[in-house]
Amino acid sequence: MRPNVLIYATDVNRSRDWYERVGFRLRRVNRNGGWAELEWGEFLLYLHGAAAARPPGFALPGFEAQEPLELLAARLTSAGVLPDPEILDEGFGRVLKLRDPDGYQLDIVEHDPELYA
Repeated sequence: MRPNVLIYATDVNRSRDWYERVGFRLRRVNRNGGWAELEWGEFLLYLHGAAAARPPGFALPGFEAQEPLELLAARLTSAGVLPDPEILDEGFGRVLKLRDPDGYQLDIVEHDPELYA
């Protein structure tokens, strides 16, 4: 199986551009621009055109950081993805919160096993 997340985007091209700047790679799009598939390793992200953004559901898409959050925040800021980075301390480590063009939240987590192991 390959994990995926479906996001209803009010502007698929705008969202696709944003996710590509985050680091996703375009897999395919349909002809009318109402659907795009992106991937990051084994993870698939589907963007589905919608008239209005949907409220966040019970699942929160997230990622585990593979580098220090400060470096990641600086790179995302220079790419125009993260205008005002804030790294928050949590009970499990630190987290960098992102919002896509429709306001969907994605967390990038830097785990500190000493805090919960």
